[in-house]
Amino acid sequence: MPDYEIVPPEEAGQPTRRRRVKPRMPAFTIERYGGRLIYFWFGMRFGVLMKLFKRGRYSFTLNCIPDTLLLFLWVPWNSVLYWISEAKYRRRAERVPLDQPPIFVIGHWRTGTTLLHDLFSTDPNLAYPTTYECFFPHHFLLTEGTLPKVMKVLLPKKRPQDDVPVGFDRPQEEEFGMMILGEGTPYITHAWPRFGPADSDYLDFKGLSDAAKRKWADAYMWLYRRLVLKHGGKRLVMKTPANAARLKLLTKLFPDARYVYLARNPLDVFPSTVKLWRALYSTQGLHNPPHLDPWLDDYVLDMFARLTEDYEEDRHLIPKGHLVEFRYEDFVKDPIVNMRDIYARLDIGGFEQAEAPMRAFLGDRAEHRVSSYQLPEPLKRKVIARLKPYIDRFGYRAAVEAKPAARPAAKAQVSEPERF
Repeated sequence: MPDYEIVPPEEAGQPTRRRRVKPRMPAFTIERYGGRLIYFWFGMRFGVLMKLFKRGRYSFTLNCIPDTLLLFLWVPWNSVLYWISEAKYRRRAERVPLDQPPIFVIGHWRTGTTLLHDLFSTDPNLAYPTTYECFFPHHFLLTEGTLPKVMKVLLPKKRPQDDVPVGFDRPQEEEFGMMILGEGTPYITHAWPRFGPADSDYLDFKGLSDAAKRKWADAYMWLYRRLVLKHGGKRLVMKTPANAARLKLLTKLFPDARYVYLARNPLDVFPSTVKLWRALYSTQGLHNPPHLDPWLDDYVLDMFARLTEDYEEDRHLIPKGHLVEFRYEDFVKDPIVNMRDIYARLDIGGFEQAEAPMRAFLGDRAEHRVSSYQLPEPLKRKVIARLKPYIDRFGYRAAVEAKPAARPAAKAQVSEPERF
């Protein structure tokens, strides 16, 4: 195991440092990389939580036992609230018209998908899954008006891996909702990171049985219908990076959907994704520390390559005029002009009502700064070699081959925070 980890510089332009890994901590000391965050698992029903524990062979570390015990105080209530919610809303959800095709924001993690999702979320004519809806999918129809006000004290003001605000009302990835429902997703790796990657087949469903695919699709539509009902039938903007590898399924479920795909220099994407997963596996793991060094770099690189290959293989399934692609670096030069272009090319409509809120959002984020990364040369060469098709397809060859140089910190409208 290497005795160092890649960390972002304190200030833009500084070279990446090598930092000694801390020795094993005392049994009851919890070491959360990036800070603390409440467990995602609070939203699960009791049976799903027990399956999660069994899957990890109950290999809790002693320092996680107190947080794990807290789950038993709340999780049983999710089942009760689910039964009440379904009794009240099930028929309405099954009958809700699905006449507004969704907009899917896709692209690898840390490529700008959250920034784009945030901009869409300011449009009063559109809707989006909120953090509360994704973390408590079983009963948000029943409880979203009350419980978030009580539970907001459990959330930190900022995310563990950066200074982006956290809130139950903020846009969120529906993939978290699928995980909490107990469906297959690579995100389940968060629970038992010492065992390495889990459910990677659910990135693109390759290798899964038809029955497993149908089960996942049925659960997705179950959640989608309740989101449509909650948001009064508005067009939903969905954002899960893995959806870039699921076009075969999504184009069948939503034949008229629109898609916006973002690419970004992989020498920025790769280390930022490593940092993201390192923070989340640490804060969410049921054992701690998570011991990621043996597998994390290779996992991120493999998933990056798979997602890219799947997208290139299946993007022809998207109807003509329903897909827009951008390089992040081009998009952030003028987000408003590019959002106007997206609305026009995808025939979304209503940009005149969305422009002012979008400008206000960008103004509020004007002082936000993002990390800059410089990879060790051997790792840089490995990333470039593995992602050659992606690099050439999106025109990053000159950028990745350029000599390292100090890069100024970017402002908010050009930052890409992946949110949880």
